[in-house]
Amino acid sequence: MLTKNLYRTIIISALIVVTIYYSQMLIMPIIFSALCAMFIHPWVKKLESIGLPLSLASLIVVVGIGAIMSGIAILMVLQGTTIISSLPTEHVEEFANHPLAKIDNNVPFDLSQYSNEFTAFLDTSKSKIMSFVPETLLSINDGIFFLLTCPVYIYFMLVCRSSIRSFYYSSFKKKNRHIANRILTQVEIVYVEYLRGLFFVIVIVGGLTGLGLYLLGIKYAFFLGALSGLLTLVPYVGVVVSALIPLIIALLTKDSIWYGAGVIGIYALIQFLEGNIITPKIMGSQVGINPLMVIMGIVIFGAIGGIIGMLLTIPILALIKTVAYYIPSWKPLRLLLLVN
Repeated sequence: MLTKNLYRTIIISALIVVTIYYSQMLIMPIIFSALCAMFIHPWVKKLESIGLPLSLASLIVVVGIGAIMSGIAILMVLQGTTIISSLPTEHVEEFANHPLAKIDNNVPFDLSQYSNEFTAFLDTSKSKIMSFVPETLLSINDGIFFLLTCPVYIYFMLVCRSSIRSFYYSSFKKKNRHIANRILTQVEIVYVEYLRGLFFVIVIVGGLTGLGLYLLGIKYAFFLGALSGLLTLVPYVGVVVSALIPLIIALLTKDSIWYGAGVIGIYALIQFLEGNIITPKIMGSQVGINPLMVIMGIVIFGAIGGIIGMLLTIPILALIKTVAYYIPSWKPLRLLLLVN
């Protein structure tokens, strides 16, 4: 039989999930901002150590990081625009109007016998894409709201960190304050190490992808590599999305479909290296989470919070795993999340 504590944990978890689902536009930015504030908190403390007041130190760090991120986003958009404008117009029109013929010309076997099936597949795909347009426009509005509110949340979380800590410690009994301190310290260590490791993973994956595409002769190889590195932030889904762009470029700019096959091979190889060598070596056991739980988490958090929910999947699971180590009633969750 399930214990009373486990029943209570399941009920509380279900209530939290339902609450987040129906108020995701309010809660997801707060969760994301809390993680960001935890990461940049050491930089604020360094500025405070040289005599700057807390409010000014927090403002400098938030504005500085915001400026850097905005600059990166602008560069990515400009480079993306350049890539689109440089694609051969006649090939784009040919591929859009007669995709099967375009592919058929570049492969050593006849695809005309599958024309009906291919046309039906394209029609279905186009209708699905068009149905996503209203959702995409809504997502853009949500994204703008997210980008405007997060810096404000982060700033005030940094400025009010003493009050937040006092609230956190007051939720524990006096005899358990040492446990509260260990949980907070361990969570901070896990997140800082996770984000540092993630940065190196992004750089290595981006560099290897860019080098592979460059050796294959794909245009804008290192930009596409950098984009692939950034999209590793979205587990499993990011690699598929990032591979589609150079694949389309290869099909439109090269005279053989084998370049497209080469792109797929590069991404498959780097994904294998990332999952089995790069990430385990860099991240170590700090955020060792069962892959099945990661996939399930992506599905659940993606349904709750969209792309942001996917981005937060591993940090949230890492938080649950860390806290579960110190709370006996959460032991089943910890065992479920551990890598066997």
